[in-house]
Amino acid sequence: MLIFRRIFNFEKAKVEQLEKRQNQRYVPGPGFPLQAKVYYAGRDYAVKIQDLSSNGIGLIVARDPVFAAGLHLHVELILGTNKLEIEARIAHLKPQEAGLYLGLGLVFGEFELQKTYLQLLQPIVIGQSLKPMAADPFIQDDPRYIKQVFIGEGDSLLTARMEATPGGQMHSFEFMMHDSFCRGIMRQGTAAPFALETREDGGAKPGEPVFETSGGLHEEVRQLFRWTLPNLSPSVPDNVRAFLQRFAG
Repeated sequence: MLIFRRIFNFEKAKVEQLEKRQNQRYVPGPGFPLQAKVYYAGRDYAVKIQDLSSNGIGLIVARDPVFAAGLHLHVELILGTNKLEIEARIAHLKPQEAGLYLGLGLVFGEFELQKTYLQLLQPIVIGQSLKPMAADPFIQDDPRYIKQVFIGEGDSLLTARMEATPGGQMHSFEFMMHDSFCRGIMRQGTAAPFALETREDGGAKPGEPVFETSGGLHEEVRQLFRWTLPNLSPSVPDNVRAFLQRFAG
């Protein structure tokens, strides 16, 4: 059931912290391939996801008198080959031009389902929470490049470097996504493969990234990177977005 088996292996205490920190509404990017359906009384309803939080989902559904506050139904979330079916309660509803907005409170019957849902939420949270860091806290440490830094939820940190020349091109990036890390550099106009790392027990000093490609870790971090890109906040400039996309193949 879990979307990630090597990363985001949250323990119960960590999940409780995430619930509190990530209970605001996050809007998934239009390119994020998350789909949903609602099931009630033997029928399924096509819906459009408006927003998500650690314990709720906002959906747009075609107007139907069957929906009312307090009603219990099931939501199916589909991301790639992953499917989650979660019981939900209609906390509130509001007619809109596009249909009926349902604000759903999620009911997790088991811990693993809740953990899986929070794993699904992380690419959205990481991307949407990124904000530019003020220039004062960091140093332009290499005169050849102009560094931009964006900081987000869960110690997420994106650093992008651009050549310090007229019409300078993007040069490299480093992206810490919670405990996972990736980086890339342009070499002769080509996007060089990026390193994928994680901070885990492996003999390294605390806080140091550990390079590892075994056991599916490499592909999980790559997938996290791919899913985070369409969720980047408007604070990340278009040239940085386009540069990162070159490494998502």
